[in-house]
Amino acid sequence: MNKPANSTPAAWKSGGLSYGSGLTLDIAKRMLEAGEKEAEKQGVPMSMAISDAGGNLVAFRRMDNAALFSIQIAMDKAFTTLFGKMPTGNFADLYRTGELVPLFFHERWITFPGGFPITKNEMILGGIGVSGGTIEDVYVVKAALKAGGFILDEVDTVIKAMIGDAQSK
Repeated sequence: MNKPANSTPAAWKSGGLSYGSGLTLDIAKRMLEAGEKEAEKQGVPMSMAISDAGGNLVAFRRMDNAALFSIQIAMDKAFTTLFGKMPTGNFADLYRTGELVPLFFHERWITFPGGFPITKNEMILGGIGVSGGTIEDVYVVKAALKAGGFILDEVDTVIKAMIGDAQSK
């Protein structure tokens, strides 16, 4: 498989995002509340995981009737996005095309949307992972990040890519 000359993800090359602290349990609870309201609006029961900058679980919620597989996937999305410094869905093409060594992806690495870094002031404070749907996962993440006062740019970019500019507003 031919590898492009420049296959290192931009988030790793720039080193622009450092890890920091400031994500509290109170903030995480607010995020989960907002996420659950959005999941109810979307009509999909979800599991939601929020980790701190060290990858440690801060808060978790599994809604009634959420699929059992969504528990581990939500936690793994929070892990992947935090350690990878970018949304989980960004890894899909890199993995499929062989731009990153397949062994890099271990049992916790998730390559589909629903995991986003929790960022503020150019610092990664943690990761959020949501599982139970497809595009619904991303809308739930957006509601949760908004409730926590965190940056929404990457979420909006993913929504636009998944459904198009006209429907993302």
